[in-house]
Parts: sequence; structure tokens; C-alpha cells
Amino acid sequence: MKSDPSELALFLAQSVVDQPALVRVSKRGSTVLLRVGPGEEGRVIGRGGRVIQAIRTLVRLTGDPRERTSVDLDAPRRER
Repeated sequence: MKSDPSELALFLAQSVVDQPALVRVSKRGSTVLLRVGPGEEGRVIGRGGRVIQAIRTLVRLTGDPRERTSVDLDAPRRER
């Protein structure tokens, strides 16, 4: 049974942040975009990118093998 990659990405992202209610997931083509609360991007990225890479791996395993699903962090742009 294959599950929806967006649902899995949402669950995993909510599991690693302090404010799970602020996690939003959208899909753009074959890319799943994660948006988290302010200041929580680092928790999703993890040390050396390990957390986001693990999320990407798990999401790819649940998706359609013919469609290469990717996961990106949709962070708002900061003005300098």
C-alpha cells in the first residue's frame, strides 16, 4: 500500500519541530514543499542536512517509483 508523500512529509516535519501546528505542506509538480514556523528551519534541516535528507529518502520510498518526488524547504525570503 502506497501512502501520499505529502502526508508523510507533513507527519515527519511535525515530529521534529517545536510548533507542529505551523507546518504546512504544498505540492508543486513532483516537489513537496515544507513550510515551518519562524526560526524552525534549522530543526528540519538538521545538523549537516541529515534530517531533511532522511525526510527526502522516506518520501521517495512512499511515492510512485516512476515519479521522482523531491522535498524542499519553502522558507520565506529574508530581506537584508
